[in-house]
Amino acid sequence: MLLAAGSASRFGSAKQLAPIAGLPLVCRAAQAIAATGTELLVVTGAYAGDVAAALSGISARLIHNPQWALGMGESIACGARELLGRAAAPSACLLCLADQPLIGVAQLQRLLDVAAADVTRIVASDHGATLGPPCLFPAEFLAGLTQLSGARGARVLLERHRSRVTTVAMPEAALDIDVPEDYARALRLLEPGSATPALTPSRNSA
Repeated sequence: MLLAAGSASRFGSAKQLAPIAGLPLVCRAAQAIAATGTELLVVTGAYAGDVAAALSGISARLIHNPQWALGMGESIACGARELLGRAAAPSACLLCLADQPLIGVAQLQRLLDVAAADVTRIVASDHGATLGPPCLFPAEFLAGLTQLSGARGARVLLERHRSRVTTVAMPEAALDIDVPEDYARALRLLEPGSATPALTPSRNSA
């Protein structure tokens, strides 16, 4: 599940569409997920039409969250309800954000490999100071995801079920784009030949 529903008020425009290395952020995230062989479900909201247009040509199921303005928790719940309502629910849900530009195929595959070793465990990224997305929830936690609301995201479940969480060191997840300064930093990091310095903890609340 890829979250791309917010209005990006602190960024000042649709950050999902901000280009990095020639691709909108949401496309970079979607392509990385698709490359792992994982089914791609995208939750849209504020810029639903623009996001859908940006993802044209990428195999994905898009669902619109009419309550996107209530916060990330509402968007996660919207996507989880879609998954849980299927005749055959998926075995797990890989939860990703559109605004983590350093998360690519290698990072997602790292999570999936750890999850495959014990399919009963939640697998979460260790950002350095916090746990958060991308993270993977086995199917038994889908019902809990549908109960999320407001601004708080999946971190509620990570805290509630801490004994069931396996962590994966993921310093790349520490960079999320909230404000224009974050975007400028991402552009610097992703220029050819750029080295990735120590990253500050993520502010995402998923």
